[in-house]
Amino acid sequence: MKKTSLKGTGREISENEPSCRVWVNGEEIGTLYETAVCHRRAWIRDPELGTAAVGIANARRTARIEILPLAGPLRSAVVRPLALGIEARIEGDRIVFDAPSPSSLTVEFDGRYDRVLHLFLNEPDESKPDPAAPGVHYFGPGVHRDVIVEIGDGETVYLDDGCLLYGQLRSDGKRDFTVAGHGALCGSIYDRWRDTVVPVDFSRCKSFSVRDITILDPAAWTFNLFDCEDGKVDRVRIVSARSNSDGLTFQTCRRIEARNAFVRSWDDCLVVKGYDGDVDDIRFENCVLWTDLAQSCEVGYETRADSMRHIRFQKITVLHNFHKPVMSVHNSDRARVGDVLFEDVTVEDAEMGEGDGTPWLLELTTTESQWSRTAERGSIDGVVVRQVKVLGGKRPGVRIVSAGKDAKIDHVSISGLTILGERIASFDRLHTEFSPWNGADIGFEEEKK
Repeated sequence: MKKTSLKGTGREISENEPSCRVWVNGEEIGTLYETAVCHRRAWIRDPELGTAAVGIANARRTARIEILPLAGPLRSAVVRPLALGIEARIEGDRIVFDAPSPSSLTVEFDGRYDRVLHLFLNEPDESKPDPAAPGVHYFGPGVHRDVIVEIGDGETVYLDDGCLLYGQLRSDGKRDFTVAGHGALCGSIYDRWRDTVVPVDFSRCKSFSVRDITILDPAAWTFNLFDCEDGKVDRVRIVSARSNSDGLTFQTCRRIEARNAFVRSWDDCLVVKGYDGDVDDIRFENCVLWTDLAQSCEVGYETRADSMRHIRFQKITVLHNFHKPVMSVHNSDRARVGDVLFEDVTVEDAEMGEGDGTPWLLELTTTESQWSRTAERGSIDGVVVRQVKVLGGKRPGVRIVSAGKDAKIDHVSISGLTILGERIASFDRLHTEFSPWNGADIGFEEEKK
């Protein structure tokens, strides 16, 4: 059922000093962690890490939230996503507001992104499995250290309220299994380069679901699917900080849905890659992102499949992006990439270009990269960018660069773009970079009419 074999040598997150206390409907929550985050805007092997508070709590429908920051009095607080319309009040030494449940909230103290609480509210789970039932890997409240869970056909892994599991959930070639629960999976005790533990790592699996868990401080990629089919990922929350700690990474997969996720990462938040097989029908919907490094919504760079198609990023909110493009397709191998949709994307704070980053809102390329493994460059044919809003931050641009006439980008349609309150209907209103080998059908729908 489970075995202990990893040899973690790092810190448990409970060793970090708390930055705040949190009450939900008058009851102080016990599930409050200070987990690693990274504010550096250039990749290095072992960056210096800071911390951010993460709270997990249950509430039905609406919750009264009270937060006591421990660093002293404060003047203001902002609750994101802004679309929720939550107005925080300062009452004495506390922040007070009402919030819907379930939701993934970020509370910023005094307008500082380095003083935050990520608060994950859940409806109480009425479908908990029997811990003693056959095929159930149950982890109750408390700390479970250094555990690998090998998931078999039809099995269930359940991380109950208050569970903190240091370890890994993995499966290879299995099907019809479930991972669920309001507990947390953590990788802080593992060395990034010696252990390289991916908390959720599934290969060649079919017809599975993962819901409600929180993943903190992975020692590598966070949630990796390779050559998987017919998977559903719902309301998974991720906060990562160390080198290459991508959020949801789907490689060579088909018919995968990820909904209601929260991802804060120090590498790509949502990413689709293609290796030894085709990619088809990947959908990210209603996700909230915070991008400390790299891209928010990415296809590439590894594109060694024959075909990568029907990829959707819809109803995406980016709280902050400090580094590289919000929306990108980087075809640096031979794949034919097409039918990619970015729709209903809101960027609350566009700070792309910090450090060694780039100032692009949208970037499409077929150029060689350090990750290229094929001599042949592929194509990008069919990208729709629709209803995108940049609410604050810097004014970003668009970059579309084909490597040559045999690696063309074509049939790119942009509509409903608003940047810092201005409706954009032509490239003339943007900072742009283009290639002479681009196809003829690239532009704003307003211009084409």
